[in-house]
Amino acid sequence: MINLYRAEWRKVFANFRLTAFLVWIFPIGLFAFHTVMILLSLVSPTMTAGVEYFGSGFWTTDSLNSWNMMITFPANLFGRMLPLAFMAVVFAGEYQWRTLKNIAPRTQRWKLILAKMAALVSLVLISLTLTALIAALGPSIGYRIHGLPYGPDLNTQILGSFLLDTAKMVFIVLLSLAVLAGYAAIAAITTRSILGGLLVSFGFSVLDAVSLGMLSLFAALFNQPSLINLYQYTPTYNLSNMYSWLLRGEGEVALIAGISPLTFAPSFWVSLLMLAIWIVGLIGLSLVIFQRQELTE
Repeated sequence: MINLYRAEWRKVFANFRLTAFLVWIFPIGLFAFHTVMILLSLVSPTMTAGVEYFGSGFWTTDSLNSWNMMITFPANLFGRMLPLAFMAVVFAGEYQWRTLKNIAPRTQRWKLILAKMAALVSLVLISLTLTALIAALGPSIGYRIHGLPYGPDLNTQILGSFLLDTAKMVFIVLLSLAVLAGYAAIAAITTRSILGGLLVSFGFSVLDAVSLGMLSLFAALFNQPSLINLYQYTPTYNLSNMYSWLLRGEGEVALIAGISPLTFAPSFWVSLLMLAIWIVGLIGLSLVIFQRQELTE
């Protein structure tokens, strides 16, 4: 299994064009943005305000906030698109490039799918980690050049708290990426087309992200307020709820309070169980579909 993972990692990592535009664009794009902002602020005093505007004044906050594009709405609506596109193209590309018929007979199919998912998720996670690092360093340099306060000062307590919060964010993002991998795998395996895989997986992700709005609309149209309670079973809500429990110490009820009979949030463990069911279900379904396909033709 480890050798299979290494093979998938090398194959994906070597595809520079694909990874450059869909994976490494996050850290590279953020690095370019902060570089341009800092350079412009050196020649234009009015741009100094821009440097201050795009930073919170705390490197811990700036770094942690960079993970939100994979977790919280509406940032996740767009933040998930590039990783999802990357996964869908890799999965569907195996069909269009006719490589599966050479790989599949030599290994167990379930191992092949899991190794590919693990390679894709780990590569995206590395990209997001670099993005979080740049999100802290970029504003720090800009603030200090212009003599603006930027904290907190680094010490053992601050570093320990920051690393713990980062570990929590990474755990939630890892679950989010696992859900996306399931979407991408099902879409690509079912359509056997890069375009079809992209469209179907995007459809899954968008429906998940905007599920609260859709359920609110249906609840109003059919005069059934309890329909909104179904939002609690979506990946988006459970990711947000876990984030709220881990980072704020309370459940996520703000999005549904006042428009639903639901007045409480499930516990962290209930949301973790719901996400586990989603992830196992999506990956299991993709394995079942893939196992029954004829790949040698």
